[in-house]
Amino acid sequence: MNLEIKNKNVVITGGTKGIGASMVKIFNSAGANIIATGTNSAEIKKLNLKNKKKKITFYQLDLRSSTNIKIFINQIKHNNIDIFINNAGVNKIEAIDKIKLSDWDWINNVNLRGPFILMKEISKIMKKNKYGKILNVSSIFGVNSKEKRAAYSSSKWGLIGLTKASALDLAPYNVLVNSISPGFVKTDLTKKILGSAKMKSIAKSIPLNRLANPDEIAFASLFLCSDMNTYITGQNIIVDGGFTSE
Repeated sequence: MNLEIKNKNVVITGGTKGIGASMVKIFNSAGANIIATGTNSAEIKKLNLKNKKKKITFYQLDLRSSTNIKIFINQIKHNNIDIFINNAGVNKIEAIDKIKLSDWDWINNVNLRGPFILMKEISKIMKKNKYGKILNVSSIFGVNSKEKRAAYSSSKWGLIGLTKASALDLAPYNVLVNSISPGFVKTDLTKKILGSAKMKSIAKSIPLNRLANPDEIAFASLFLCSDMNTYITGQNIIVDGGFTSE
């Protein structure tokens, strides 16, 4: 038994950039058939042309839209989905007394409400098959928080709660549900939010003295979704280089 997931059907949201793009690459290299999502329709077309021989198909998905989510579910529901990864996420840094309600709704719709709807529908497929792995990508800010993270932490804390409760509902059907909470990862989103100088400063506060590479999060995810994991469910796995241990 190894980390290969040959011929498994895997759905990964937010699969065009950052951690999600690494997951698409690594899970496909492990033998999986990939359905991945992104928000930019023009980018989706380019990626499908680029990857048509690699058993990777990209779909446009806007997690803010109930209609768009329903369309996506109808597109994929006839597939035998073995693994589902809720990876798509957004963030905006703002203090509790200043954050706009529209931004609160945007963050929670993308990070929590959308993932809940997708889990609700995809878990029905997995229950029928009596097999499945669901992985929700949370954050260290869903475990510990800091200033100006009220909306983001609320969504990611909620995602961990959703993970734990759903794991209990689905355990009788051999469906394992976990979450993974990355620390600081070298992605375009991290750079956009923090800037290069802040990223260098944060690296000094991490025991391993560096930010994570997106592939490191993807490999940890691969283990949790592989057949090597037969007994871990309802857990939140923190992958942060020791940052939250101090």
